[in-house]
Amino acid sequence: MNFEPVPIERLNLFLEKLELDHSTLERLAPWRQIFLDQSEEFGREFCRYFMRIDRTRQIMEQGDYLPGLEKVLGGWFHALFKEEFSSGFLNYLWNSGVRHVRLNLDQRFVNLGYAMARQFCHRIVSQQIPIDHQAQVAEVIDRMLDFCVLVATDSFITTTFHCDRRMIEGIAHQVRNPITIIGGSIRRLQKKTDPGSPAYLAYEMVLKENQRLERMMGDISMYSGLFQEEPVAKVCDLAEFLDIAHRWVLERGLMEGVDWQPDLRAGYDRVYCDPQDLEAMLCYVLENAAEAANQEKPILEAASGPDKDQRMVKLTIRNNGNTPAPIHMDDILSPFHSEKPLGTGLGLPIVFLAARRNLGTLSLDPRPGGGAICRLSLPAPHNH
Repeated sequence: MNFEPVPIERLNLFLEKLELDHSTLERLAPWRQIFLDQSEEFGREFCRYFMRIDRTRQIMEQGDYLPGLEKVLGGWFHALFKEEFSSGFLNYLWNSGVRHVRLNLDQRFVNLGYAMARQFCHRIVSQQIPIDHQAQVAEVIDRMLDFCVLVATDSFITTTFHCDRRMIEGIAHQVRNPITIIGGSIRRLQKKTDPGSPAYLAYEMVLKENQRLERMMGDISMYSGLFQEEPVAKVCDLAEFLDIAHRWVLERGLMEGVDWQPDLRAGYDRVYCDPQDLEAMLCYVLENAAEAANQEKPILEAASGPDKDQRMVKLTIRNNGNTPAPIHMDDILSPFHSEKPLGTGLGLPIVFLAARRNLGTLSLDPRPGGGAICRLSLPAPHNH
């Protein structure tokens, strides 16, 4: 299984924020050997500690794992005080998170392990470090272990997301091929059938469900894709991206006959956002609003203006369809919840996730007189 490369730049940022530079670590220099001499004892005590927990004992008792684990943990403790977070040690810390995923080890036990290491170190400080230096030494050790927890957690989350994403992409790929074959076969059968026959109508129903599955596979790929990379924010013109979204929705057979005239207020017509995320947000918001609008006389309005938070720009989109029941307003943002016959239930959840990862918000409210109001707040460009 291939995993993400070690993000050395991000790990160095953690070191910088925790102020773990050479000068800070040098505060341990007079006492470093005291900790290095306790490396083997740390490995033994760590194993004794976790042998008392059923889940971790089951993992540690597999094969001849225990003696080797004591040595590995002693080596980790030795490197912690010897290597001053060298590139090799950073790689080791990161890959420990990968190993935790492979072992299916609950991250809470990992954090508990670092808590135990902190207690072990503090005991050494209280027993072997002169009292007038104890606070300074304990502070540096706490920063070091905080860093280790950050790296192990970051690695665990990134690796888990990678595994989940590969699973989702694999399922989508495997399902998409049969869907395409089924759709083509049904169309060929339908062409040979009398349009007025029950069989023709049955084929039509199957085709619509097949199209819904095709859309769902596309939406699932879009949803999982939001976890792949960090957003790269730029100043984006709302008019340009609303035009792209409008054309996209038109191509899907929606918004026919709709008088679409977005009203973008000067000074609130640009946002600071990842362009791909913004395009996805506006496409799905407009699609949802158009589908829910009154089909006899659809009304769809868009306006921008100031948000309560002056650092944000608020884009409001209104339609005139049926007003969602208050009890359903929160459900609308839940994946796979849809009241539309051919809906996938992923459109607004994609918007919600994309807004959140760009430091924005999405909210929905009933519109007086019928319909719904969607408010999308995103960072304003003047703050960047």
